[in-house]
Amino acid sequence: MSIPSNAGVRAVCARLIESLEAGAAPTATAGEIACFTPQALEVDPDVGPASLASVLAALTRDDVPTLRRAVAAIDADERAWLGFKIVTDPAAALDSEDTDVVGIRGKGMGSADGRSGLFLVLDPTGDRERAEVVFSRKPSERDRFQMLDATRGPRVHGEQYAGVVFRSVPLFRRARVFLLGAGPVAAEMDRVAGLVDFQTVAVDFDPAYLTARRFPRSERVLIERFDAIPDLGVGAEDFACVLTRGHSHDPEALAWAVRSGAGYVGMLGHPLKNARVFELVEKMGIGRAALEKVRAPIGLRFGARTPTELAMAITAELIQVRSERRKAQLAAQAQQH
Repeated sequence: MSIPSNAGVRAVCARLIESLEAGAAPTATAGEIACFTPQALEVDPDVGPASLASVLAALTRDDVPTLRRAVAAIDADERAWLGFKIVTDPAAALDSEDTDVVGIRGKGMGSADGRSGLFLVLDPTGDRERAEVVFSRKPSERDRFQMLDATRGPRVHGEQYAGVVFRSVPLFRRARVFLLGAGPVAAEMDRVAGLVDFQTVAVDFDPAYLTARRFPRSERVLIERFDAIPDLGVGAEDFACVLTRGHSHDPEALAWAVRSGAGYVGMLGHPLKNARVFELVEKMGIGRAALEKVRAPIGLRFGARTPTELAMAITAELIQVRSERRKAQLAAQAQQH
């Protein structure tokens, strides 16, 4: 099962708006929202199939402005998250205290109320102090803290307090990782990169390898051959990883990756093999200056050898590059102001 798209989440928001304005019960299925899919629930003991239903049951017309703002954020590709306040024990949610580790704020500093709900966080700068929370009612200080924390991932500090958990899904376009080759490392990348919020696109010519079972989270692109990959709309924010089976098609895949305009291009393999591939790609008309920007060998260097370890090493490097890009964007925005 692939991760629900932003277009799908937008459709859910539009449907909820229509239902609430008509006075009808809002409905959505768990498969339509990433943090409630069966895959997400497998690793999340604090959220179950009934969690989404509890949030939907708590919605009223007062939640329409939040949903409309979420639709606008999706359309504008803003850095925004649709969040879910899931109350499992109303009394505990109202009365649970901070721990000694977090800092005791005293009784009465729990959730603002014992109701589930839906919220939106807009954080265009990455500065928590300047982030905007859109909610149908005023959150407590701790509610707001957890709403902002939910943007760090589906399970960061979400279980810190009794009686309530917070989950969210990003509404902006996730960075895409093009997996050029459907071998064992690429199959592991489908799982590992997907866990840290990359959108993976698996590309191969062999349907026996490019299957839903091996790439359940990825968009799958079946090609005729690696020297005839079509235009896949790759941009500067995207990542291209050359991972062809047996390295047999590395030259063609690397040539396409460099020409695609991807902001990051990496290739798996031993340095000696990579050097030979570079020579072959130069004969295809790719300049040495462009090849020197390729990350080869791909991934952080910490002794990875197995497909799973290699997928972890590659994904770690992708996280690092994604973080560096975000810092550069924030620095550029700061200079403009």
